[in-house]
Amino acid sequence: MMTLRLLALSAALLAIPTISQALTLDCKVTPTNATGGYVTERYIFEVEEGASEAIVSDGLIFYFNNDQPLTAKVSESTAKKLVFSWTVQMTNSSGQMTKMQFRAAYFKAEGSLTVRAVPGAGYDNQFEGRGRCTRV
Repeated sequence: MMTLRLLALSAALLAIPTISQALTLDCKVTPTNATGGYVTERYIFEVEEGASEAIVSDGLIFYFNNDQPLTAKVSESTAKKLVFSWTVQMTNSSGQMTKMQFRAAYFKAEGSLTVRAVPGAGYDNQFEGRGRCTRV
């Protein structure tokens, strides 16, 4: 179900005419034990050249954010890489809440992506996944 929503968002983002230089990345992450279910299998990023913010979406964001993408901060933008950061407010089945902090680094030359998720205060875990992005 989340995959269908991501595909619908991808189609919608691609259908929006843009005058400036927008970069849309469709990224696939290989699931491992290190991803912990928090780093998902697919991310979509859209960012305007030189912008300080981007749009990010994945299944986790859609689940916890009423089927809507989030605004991510562009925390680094160089000739070699783009780094995005965002936070997802999450509530588990027993009602515990945390703000999961995400950081994704896209390495332009290789087309590779590293995503890290770190839970808010009180948790020591870190989750990480690696994958590849396609420019759309």
